[in-house]
Amino acid sequence: MEVELCRVLDALPGMVFTALADGRIDFMNRALTQYIGLSGSWSDRAWPVAAPAKEVDELTRRWQSLVSRGDAFEIIMPTPHADGGSRCLRLRCNPMREHDRVVKWCGWAIETSMPRSHSAERAAQIDGETGEQASRASENETKLTLENIPAGIGVLGADGDVKAINGHLQKYYGRTLDELRNWGDSDVVHPDDMTRVTEAVKGAVAKGSAYDVEVRLRRADGAYRWFQVIGHPLKVDNGGIVRWYALHIDIDERKQAEEALKSNELELRKIINALPLTVWTSRPDGYCDFVNDRWLAYVGLTADQAEGWGWTGVIHPDDASHLASSWNVCLASGLPADFEARMRGSDGEYRWFLFRAMPFRDGDGKIIKWYGTHIDIEDRKQAEGALWERERESRLIVDGIAGMIAIFAPDGQLIDGNQQIVDYFKLPLSTLNNWATNGITHPDDLQLCVDSFMASIATGKPYDYETRFLRHDGAWRWFQLRGLPLRDADGRIDRWYGLLTDIDDRKRTEEHLRRNEAFLADAQRLSKTGSFLLNLATGELIWSAETYRIFDVDPSTQVTLHTVLSSLNSESLPTVEGVIAKAHEGDADFDFEIALVTLDRTLKHIRVLAHSAKNKNGDQELIGALLDITESRNAEDALNKARSELSYVTRVTSLGVLTASIAHELNQPLAGIVANASTYLRVLATDPPDLDVARDTARRMIRDANRAADVIVRLRALFSRKPPLMEAIDINDVAGEVIALLSSHLQRARTSMTTDFETNLPRVAGARVQLQQVIANLLRNAIEALSDVTDRPRRILLKTQASSGEIKLSIEDTGSGFGVQGAAGIFDAFYTTKPEGMGIGLSVSRSIIESHNGRLWAIANAGHGVTVGFTVPTHTVRRTSDGSVEGDVLTADETAGRIS
Repeated sequence: MEVELCRVLDALPGMVFTALADGRIDFMNRALTQYIGLSGSWSDRAWPVAAPAKEVDELTRRWQSLVSRGDAFEIIMPTPHADGGSRCLRLRCNPMREHDRVVKWCGWAIETSMPRSHSAERAAQIDGETGEQASRASENETKLTLENIPAGIGVLGADGDVKAINGHLQKYYGRTLDELRNWGDSDVVHPDDMTRVTEAVKGAVAKGSAYDVEVRLRRADGAYRWFQVIGHPLKVDNGGIVRWYALHIDIDERKQAEEALKSNELELRKIINALPLTVWTSRPDGYCDFVNDRWLAYVGLTADQAEGWGWTGVIHPDDASHLASSWNVCLASGLPADFEARMRGSDGEYRWFLFRAMPFRDGDGKIIKWYGTHIDIEDRKQAEGALWERERESRLIVDGIAGMIAIFAPDGQLIDGNQQIVDYFKLPLSTLNNWATNGITHPDDLQLCVDSFMASIATGKPYDYETRFLRHDGAWRWFQLRGLPLRDADGRIDRWYGLLTDIDDRKRTEEHLRRNEAFLADAQRLSKTGSFLLNLATGELIWSAETYRIFDVDPSTQVTLHTVLSSLNSESLPTVEGVIAKAHEGDADFDFEIALVTLDRTLKHIRVLAHSAKNKNGDQELIGALLDITESRNAEDALNKARSELSYVTRVTSLGVLTASIAHELNQPLAGIVANASTYLRVLATDPPDLDVARDTARRMIRDANRAADVIVRLRALFSRKPPLMEAIDINDVAGEVIALLSSHLQRARTSMTTDFETNLPRVAGARVQLQQVIANLLRNAIEALSDVTDRPRRILLKTQASSGEIKLSIEDTGSGFGVQGAAGIFDAFYTTKPEGMGIGLSVSRSIIESHNGRLWAIANAGHGVTVGFTVPTHTVRRTSDGSVEGDVLTADETAGRIS
């Protein structure tokens, strides 16, 4: 059809061209190429422009702009002429669309008398006009062109009504334009085709897209001929359709040839369907255009379902790819086809068929048809498969054995072997037959092999021994050799079958396991870590050697759960019983400490890490490790005691510094007591005595006495050797007490003290006296750091705040800072930057804070001085199952000795 259309376009007296969607010219008819003076075809090139370079660029940009809009347009192009000059052509272009997308441009070229110098100006003018305006401006020229086209051309309105036809089409119909306007109600279209062509035109008008339909049209003499009618819309800039152009191409001879061919094929099909074979034919490209009835009956498909490539749906999925590739090779090479595949019958079962096809060629040797048959070879394939399967199974039995098979004659000569033995040694059987002398047996094992094998050959008894064989790559591997004799009906040995099983990995594993067990035992002994396994279902208990030593039990003793429980002290017994009870419930992890009482009545501290899980039998097991931490616990207790002694020394050392402050603190309440007592006596001496004033005075005396008592209580606690009392305390109260204690020191140092206490702080769990000691030490350091400051105010800020389950206390000063050495080492023991310092204050403070599970830190300020502080965890209150509260008991020992 494309060749026919090109032939028609070349016959047109008008100049016609087509372009791709991006504007590149892909066709010019003969009239246009002769006009321009071109020889040959014109494909995928820009329109030839005869103009200065600047004007060419402008016209090219305008052409691309119009093409990008996708609507019909006109443009004037200065074009070279065959006489060597140039002419201005008016190019009219209509888009061809598919699915609302431009796929092609169809254009006419008409010579215009406009001078070349005005062509760019006129092109710009036309660029601004709508397609409808341009069409009206050249209507006469269009009519003239249509009349000169030697093919039927019809012009339809935007609604599909006939507006004009050229003389060629009018001559064919032998009717006037008015008679053809109502073609839908006339006999110009064959009745059998009327519905189809009407729906095609209406659908195209509704969608605004091109249509292409084959239809029979009545000629003037009454005969109907086949035509291909191709209609394209002419659109304006806004997308509206101005008119339709319909090209009528006579295809009657082609249709008659097709009908004749169909008639011949129908006759051939009748003959083929009568054959007792499954027969099929295909086009040269492999498109199946016929299968006979026998094939259709077998597969249960219709001819329409099998046509084309539909027949491939009955091919077995495992054979489809091979069949397709083999068939494509035959189609490309023209060689006969001969291959096998399985086809599915109408009963759903697959059977093997032999596919054979021969090409049918014309007089020039060109393939015009393929003829093929399908031959059922299922029975043959089953017989071949059964034979192959028996052979395969026989070999698999030998080759599939997990070892090397050697077959010996009754006298011990090697006569055969499986694939494994060949792959292992990479030697022929004749060489392997001399195994006693060819070096494949390890020298250390050779005599054992010879004695064991020859003894069995002599006695007829099976053999079973281990030896090392040399692999083809030079590696020695351990094998277990077992042999049995095969006897005939009379009991005589017909041959020996020997199985050589590779046990090298097992041997290495056994050696590795032995070494690991020894290594583990040494590691457990050195780390004082034992292991255990308790089967909670059966009560079975397994201990390592180190576990026996930890429990001080004889390794030959059969241990039970009673052995464990009887070794625990009274405090550890509930812990172990609780762990066992929870382990019974399911999988869980445990980390706890217990204490053992040994035979000599000494106490051992043990940390236990265990995990509860089910074994392969479904029994719940408790598996774990024991770590003897007695020495570390004793060392920790000694360290804590040393810390306590060091803390006491530090407090005594600070006694001299605190004495003046304490005296000042006592002088204030004592002076208040004396003053209030004098006032009390004067009030009583008046007549009458003022009892209200006397009572107020007495209350002030009691208050001052209590203040003095508080000072004494704090002093006694500070220098007491008793272990610190851990309690829930208010850090703001503790800080306030320290500030009151050091207030005189602050006054003498002329240092201002500011506090920023966060209200409603949670309490912390700690030793009140120890925390007072830390705050006092940090505050004294801040005061001393300000002693040399003269160029700025001496200020100290003490701040408390809550932060993520912790309480933070910080002391910020404006002193001299860390100095040139920075903050490194300030918390180390005996490190000091003061000539008279001992270097233990911050070290002791860090130990105290760390014993409270807190952290002591120091940073330099952005301006002057440093900020030192610590964080300690908040006090945790626990509730029991009955709703009561467990936690640190709050005491009030400080009230002892107060005046009440």
